[in-house]
Amino acid sequence: MAQKLQQQLKDLGSKLETPPASKDALVKLLKQAANCLSEIEQSPSLSILDSMQTCLTAIAKQELLKHQDRDVKVLVATCICEITRITAPEAPYSDDVLRDIFHLIVGTFSGLSDVDSPSFGRRVVILETLARYRSCVVMLDLECNDLINEMFHTFFSVVSDNHPENVLNSMQKIMVLIVDESEDIQENLLSIILSALGRKRTDFSMAARRLAMNVVEHCARKLEPGIKQFLVSSLSGDNSYLSKSVDHHEIIFDVYQCAPQILTGIIPYITGELLTDKLDIRSKAVELLGELFALPGVSILESFQPLLSEFLKRLTDRVVEIRVSVIEHLKNCLMSNPSRPEAPQIIKALSDRLLDYDENVRKQVVAAVYDVACHSLDAIPAETAKLVAERLRDKSLSVKKYTMERLSDLYRLYCLKGSDGSINADDFEWIPGKILKCLYDKDFRPETMELTLCGSLFPPEFSIKDRVKHWVKAFSGFDKVEAKALEQILVQKQRLQQEMHKYLSLRQTYQEDAPDLQRRIFGCFRSMSRLFNDPAKAEESLNLLNQLKDVNIWKILTSLLDPSTTFHQAWSSRDDLLKILGERHPLYDFMKMLSIRCSYLLINKEYVKEILLEAAEQKLAGSMKLISSCMNLLTAIACFFPLLLSGSEEDLVNLLKEQDEMLKEGITHVLAKAGGTIREQLAVTSSSIDLILERLCLEGSRKQAKYSVHALAAITKDDGLKSLSVLYKRLVDMLPEKTHLPAVLQSLGCIAQTAMPIFETREEEIVEFIISKILECTNKADEISSKSEWGERTEVCLLKIYGIKTLVKSYLPSKDAQLRPGIDKLMGILKNILSYGDISQDIYSSDVDKAHMRLASAKAVLRLSRQWDQRIPVDVFYKTLRISQDAYPQSRKFFLNKIHQYIKEKLLDAKYACAFLLSISDCYSPEYEECKHNLLEVVQICQQVKVRQLSVQTDMNLLLTYPEYILPYLVHALAHDPSCPNIEECSDAQAFESTYWRLHLFLSVLLHGDEGSQAGSVPSRKSESFTTIVSIFRSIKCSEDLVDGKRSKTLHAICDLGLSIAKRLIPDLADTSGINTVPLPTMLYMHVEKSHEENSVENDELAWLGGESAMAHFEALKFENKEMIDSGAANDVLFLEEKDGDGNEVPLGKMMKILRLQGAKKKKKKATKKQNLSSDLVNFENEVDLLGMVREINLDNLERLQGNDIRKLEKNNGHSGSVQVDLENKNEKILGSWKGETEEVSIAVTVPTPKRKRSLSMQRPHLEKAHKESREFFSQAGKLDKETHKSSGHKKLKDKHIVESTVSDLLVSCLPTNKSSTSKNGKKHADESHVEESISNDSKKSTNAEETNKVAVQSRNSTGSVKKRKRRSIAGLGKCSHANELNDAEVVGSRIKVWWPLDKKFYEGVIQSYDSESKKHMVLYDDGDVEVLNLGKEKWEIIKHSFMPRKRQKSDHQTTHTELSREKRNNSKHSDSREHRKSTKSSSPKRKGTPRKHTDHERKRVSKSSKTTSLSDTDTRVDSDLSNAHSHSGSEVDEVNDDAHTDGEEQTEAGSKEEAEELVKQQKADSSNLNDKEESDDEPLSMWRVRSAKVT
Repeated sequence: MAQKLQQQLKDLGSKLETPPASKDALVKLLKQAANCLSEIEQSPSLSILDSMQTCLTAIAKQELLKHQDRDVKVLVATCICEITRITAPEAPYSDDVLRDIFHLIVGTFSGLSDVDSPSFGRRVVILETLARYRSCVVMLDLECNDLINEMFHTFFSVVSDNHPENVLNSMQKIMVLIVDESEDIQENLLSIILSALGRKRTDFSMAARRLAMNVVEHCARKLEPGIKQFLVSSLSGDNSYLSKSVDHHEIIFDVYQCAPQILTGIIPYITGELLTDKLDIRSKAVELLGELFALPGVSILESFQPLLSEFLKRLTDRVVEIRVSVIEHLKNCLMSNPSRPEAPQIIKALSDRLLDYDENVRKQVVAAVYDVACHSLDAIPAETAKLVAERLRDKSLSVKKYTMERLSDLYRLYCLKGSDGSINADDFEWIPGKILKCLYDKDFRPETMELTLCGSLFPPEFSIKDRVKHWVKAFSGFDKVEAKALEQILVQKQRLQQEMHKYLSLRQTYQEDAPDLQRRIFGCFRSMSRLFNDPAKAEESLNLLNQLKDVNIWKILTSLLDPSTTFHQAWSSRDDLLKILGERHPLYDFMKMLSIRCSYLLINKEYVKEILLEAAEQKLAGSMKLISSCMNLLTAIACFFPLLLSGSEEDLVNLLKEQDEMLKEGITHVLAKAGGTIREQLAVTSSSIDLILERLCLEGSRKQAKYSVHALAAITKDDGLKSLSVLYKRLVDMLPEKTHLPAVLQSLGCIAQTAMPIFETREEEIVEFIISKILECTNKADEISSKSEWGERTEVCLLKIYGIKTLVKSYLPSKDAQLRPGIDKLMGILKNILSYGDISQDIYSSDVDKAHMRLASAKAVLRLSRQWDQRIPVDVFYKTLRISQDAYPQSRKFFLNKIHQYIKEKLLDAKYACAFLLSISDCYSPEYEECKHNLLEVVQICQQVKVRQLSVQTDMNLLLTYPEYILPYLVHALAHDPSCPNIEECSDAQAFESTYWRLHLFLSVLLHGDEGSQAGSVPSRKSESFTTIVSIFRSIKCSEDLVDGKRSKTLHAICDLGLSIAKRLIPDLADTSGINTVPLPTMLYMHVEKSHEENSVENDELAWLGGESAMAHFEALKFENKEMIDSGAANDVLFLEEKDGDGNEVPLGKMMKILRLQGAKKKKKKATKKQNLSSDLVNFENEVDLLGMVREINLDNLERLQGNDIRKLEKNNGHSGSVQVDLENKNEKILGSWKGETEEVSIAVTVPTPKRKRSLSMQRPHLEKAHKESREFFSQAGKLDKETHKSSGHKKLKDKHIVESTVSDLLVSCLPTNKSSTSKNGKKHADESHVEESISNDSKKSTNAEETNKVAVQSRNSTGSVKKRKRRSIAGLGKCSHANELNDAEVVGSRIKVWWPLDKKFYEGVIQSYDSESKKHMVLYDDGDVEVLNLGKEKWEIIKHSFMPRKRQKSDHQTTHTELSREKRNNSKHSDSREHRKSTKSSSPKRKGTPRKHTDHERKRVSKSSKTTSLSDTDTRVDSDLSNAHSHSGSEVDEVNDDAHTDGEEQTEAGSKEEAEELVKQQKADSSNLNDKEESDDEPLSMWRVRSAKVT
């Protein structure tokens, strides 16, 4: 055999040496050769190898290797593969031949794409041989890199899912071998491998992608450097590494699945793409990571956890599309593996986006969470599902509706999958209640709710029994709001059915010529339309319905209204009705809703029977919760649809006979509601039901007794008079026995409500028994001492409470309550209990029992107020309100909750809301927020009632419905509250702090609601509320306290406080002129007739409680946060130093808060040392501290001015006058001065004295905001009470002077400026007026000599003086006539005095200029104030002995700032100097100033002449519009020292020649040396910090 094979090989070899020309012959030879070679084993004998030599050589000839025929190539390649196999591991050919051979072999692989080709098998053999014997490795030795690339590309091109497994494995093995054996991976080869990756490749199949991924997985270590380099290059934006374009995101996606360790090094680069500003790159990165994390079966690697965190942060991306994309990917991630470890983190991140500002994002979150929940019911925690359900209250209607749809879908899916009990019902049974709550949303009307509850909540195939089971479970978890919502739906359903029944009956008798009948039909339509979301559209649809002639439609509607119609019949009838109409009918949508609401689809008789069966079943199971739910649900049905209980009488009686207390209570309640409807059938079913109910009245629980009495009255024909008479006799006879007293007392009270004639027959016996045997009963001594906790009340106390309830019920009969006599006796009992905790002081009981008794009496008063409000005495009313201040928090809570409940149910007058306010003492009280919430609801309810009554134009007093009408009761209650002292006996603002907080809270709720105190535009409702509030306050001020006349002044003071609070809450409506009075409660106030002038004077005059000083004290309380106070002054100083150390300025708001706190703390310290230091000094020091920071701002601006602008301007202009003018035009003026010193005994208060400076805009724009805040803050915080300063001004400090000081100039510099400082009518500008009213240190100089001396004394001994009031034009004031008639231009330069009507005095000044066009003069007052007046309309006089006017040219009539400044300096010696100075706002444009810290060398220097000019420097200063503030700095600064005190005492009040001469010298020195003047600065910031710290 072997010889034959050898011979064949030799013959074939000789024939192939000269291949035949015919293809067929050649193919035949090659096939024979391939067959022969395949029979030879590997490593054969030498003889066989010799015989093969000829064939081996012939096959390797070029003409065969490069033959053009495909079949020939395949056969040649087959032969060569066999030769390679036989000769392995030795190479059969030379390197050159091998190269040609591998070219041939690789070429044959392209035919692998055709599985059906005849040569496919031979090609597979070639592939397998190459892989099995590792022949492909030789290609690396031959450096056939291009051929290897071609082979890889061929494999990726031809591979498909149709290939058998051996082909795929062979390809993979060849490729892995080549990669593993390669020393370095060439870029081209890597590019080919990576090119096959990616899901979006169209030139490669999915089989090629899987092949490439397998290669990467097996060769990860070898390919990692190249792949990482490529990815880093691509992620960095450099695509030059690989010549071929490859999507690096797709590479990352596939590599993550096969070799994720490769990607560890590129995580920072992916993070960079997530954080880039380029939207397209960021979007692709999000897409990539989202798909990676959502891969099914692939967990998120630990190294990728940071990427997941950054990915979750993209939920807050600024681009909506990015956020939506992230949410979608996270949903897919959870759905791919709901139990993945990262699920809680992902769910929380999704929940955080439920409040996204974009509705599409919120909607996407809802979709994501509920999609995951529907995919796996236990994937989403119940808390998260509930949180998402809150989007039912979203501001977007589309989000709300979508959330409701998805909630319904989730609950419906739970009903289908949770029937086996494998799912926790509590995780889903909350959904119906949550949907029901939407009833209170204006966008969800009852028709929407009912359509959802009937059609979407349960699967259509659900049986009635299954529906009832779910309803019972859901109802067991309803809160009060949800249960109330269901009742509302049933109420409106009942009303609609009643109106529909009425309409159908009218329609049957309808006649076209009967207008009255037609009018009644239209009335039914109007009534029904109000029950729909759009009444107008509903009424139009009802009119269209009335025109339909199809009899079937009316038959269907009649059947739907029939309570005997079953559930499935109703559904079928409804479907038939809609089919008759058709979807294109205009009434289709309306009838879709109407058919649901008119029918008994939501509840029906089948439901009632199933509920009773469910109750019996749960009784056997012992589930008390579900039994209670069944009874409550049945009671709700009985209230509104008692006909549905018809036919269930036997079941009701059977359950009543059960020995279960809860079932008895529930069934008696149902009978009390529906007994009148089913009484006849009940009598037939059971004749013993009366006896059962009577026994429950005698021996049952209190609830059973209550319901049984009402049930007896309902199920008997005579309203229970006969049966109740018998029962009443038995009850009264049982009282002496004292058995079952709780039930007996309850039954007696209910009989009094139901059948008053029966109760009155033996009423005296009952009342006497309750008072003598119950209320006057005393506890045992051991019981009194052992009871201290709220829940430890005694049985005696409980009986007393039951006795009180019985007495109260006897005065609340179902009808004719006002005809009952003896209410005063009951009020006396309640008053004693509210006062003593028992009916008298002689009865001993524990504190707990007394608290319970007071609470019971207060609740009794609340109940009685429904019908006896006018008979409740004022003292009982106040004692009732003060239960909110009870020592037991449980008592306070129960009482306030009851008030809140009754007001919401409109069963109680809103005046009882005063109890909420009496329960708090300040804004830090634990009850503050709850009180505010309750007040907001009360105000909203009152507003709704008011709007409703306005719409129906009721005749009742509308003012009673205003929420503001609570105010008269509140003011009276505050005045009579024990915490409020008498205003005439107490002048300490601290004693009125609780009054302030209560009043402030109520007024803020009225004026701002829940918006907070925001200034700006005033809506009409705020304006109306403000007007009403002011009217009420004014009316109270015109009245006397009817209860206690001594409290009238306190009432008026509280009104002043309220007016001040209201004006601060809405400053835009501060003008209260023209507001009339309103009627007040006659039980509290007595109107006092006064003249119009007296009323106006009283309304204008504010008590000190509403003054600026008291308000400043109250407003400072807001800053006294306990944590900040306890931190101490050291922390404040450290805070300032830390900020300064960083080179940044301390924010002005922070500094002011620190200063406020320091003032408050210092005030508390000083309070303990009243014998050493008066309160005036304390206030004085506080004011100084508040101004210290502003002074430093001015110092900073002055230095900046020194260093920059002054030198430039001096260089350009060459004289100081120009400098002065330019600075005025360029910078903001900082006006004001602060000088003063105080000393009493050994206590000295040193007041730093700031100069007048301009603020220069700095190069730090971020500080401009702080400066703006400082101006706004000081405009409010700088207000001081003029009365306080006036009183302090009269107090003399022995042998010492307080040097005149002015704060207004400094504060004005912190306020915004306007171009004009005066108004058209001669009034001060609005902003200036605000400053004048805010700053109490300002005064005008009076012409009266005595007043002048008085003011001078005040200016020495106080921190301020009487402020000058705003000018107003007063009718009837005569104009001044002049004997020496001068024309308008000639009076320029004259000294005049101008009458100020509100101040009722003249103020002196000099006429500076005259404008011929406007015919107005500019008057510069002695205190620096400037006004532009039409003197023809003012009362004024020329002062005699003043200098005569100088003649001026016409061109001088409009004086420039420079001329006015120069003229003022020239004439300063003629002006008086004893009054305080008052600055106005600059007319030049101002720029914001920014503070800067000062260096240590900037010290305050005192001019030598400051001692002699401290009282005569007023007229040396001109308004900021006219002069340079720096030119007077020397005369405005006084250093406080002992010498200054001595010199100050020697000064006379009249100006002397020496003073005038020294003043002139000082002015000359100032004007000649500007730099020297500007060095005279206030103390630096470091000194100010030390002083501020010492304050505490």
